[in-house]
Amino acid sequence: ALGIDQENSVGKLIAVEEHHSSNGNFVLNCLIAEQVHKEGSVCLVALHNSFGHYHNVGTKLGYNLHQLQEKGCVESIEVLKLLNESLNAEHENRVGNVLFGDEENTMRNLFHLIKGKTEKLLQKRKLVSLVIDDLSNLLSLGISVKEVLSFLQYCRTLLESQPGLSLVVLTHIAEGDDEQQLLNAGLCHVADVIVTVCGLKTGQSSDVSGSMKVTHRRLDQPMIAHEWNKQNLYHFKLLDRQVKVFAPGTATCLI
Repeated sequence: ALGIDQENSVGKLIAVEEHHSSNGNFVLNCLIAEQVHKEGSVCLVALHNSFGHYHNVGTKLGYNLHQLQEKGCVESIEVLKLLNESLNAEHENRVGNVLFGDEENTMRNLFHLIKGKTEKLLQKRKLVSLVIDDLSNLLSLGISVKEVLSFLQYCRTLLESQPGLSLVVLTHIAEGDDEQQLLNAGLCHVADVIVTVCGLKTGQSSDVSGSMKVTHRRLDQPMIAHEWNKQNLYHFKLLDRQVKVFAPGTATCLI
């Protein structure tokens, strides 16, 4: 449905906007699986779900993130773990990790940590996907929208300085949250592909998990040849080991 198999995602930013009452995490898992099957590497910046969560999902999709990490094909940065270590060090009057300080230094240090890990992965494999889940959680850590957007721009510059890199960023949007709305607007403004995941307007359904709109800001030649639209709307059903995607109104219960 994303058309990723029809276009070259290298050098592109894929934004996943997750609206309230929905879960866009399955999109990240599908993109990680696609990268693994292409024998590419993954740098996971976990701000919401843990690395263990992605490993558990991966085992259902046919790959083992722990083994790939041991082989040097996967790197992870679990920001909440680093925060916990920093708080414990402060409580015990020890020197904490270099990630946390004032908000400007926090964002700068996180960027340099990511940059080092993606450079390391690119030395081993030609394709690397940088996956950030979830950017809006930085706001919950007290980081301003301005600093988070600056951090996003820094990450985006890596697409130009590191050939073979692609960037996937998920952000959550709660209704009435102005900061999350502003952050999402900034993310979508610089994205090449926008995946919008929403719950059903009519409420919950046992046959449909939600709706997904995929917007391509520009189409590659292979996608034009396959007559892809710039914007496509789907319904989806989340299953234990797969995601079923179908046109609205074509769920099995309606046919």
